[in-house]
Amino acid sequence: MSDTLADALPREIARVSAKRDRWRDMMMEHPELGPGMQLTIAIMQAEIDRGVKACASGDIVEMLRAHQSLKDYSDDD
Repeated sequence: MSDTLADALPREIARVSAKRDRWRDMMMEHPELGPGMQLTIAIMQAEIDRGVKACASGDIVEMLRAHQSLKDYSDDD
């Protein structure tokens, strides 16, 4: 069975959401990292929101763009 964009995008949203949550936890444990991490977390959240909006709209082009943006995040924290 092949993977569809409708399957892959929500999976990437969940993966990057988990990374965002790890970074929030790390920021709370290490307040000195705050400003830089806050900016990165905000960007991650914007990309997540973009993916959710694209899924809801069904706009394939926007779904592809959101999927690629999220896929570009590594899991190496």
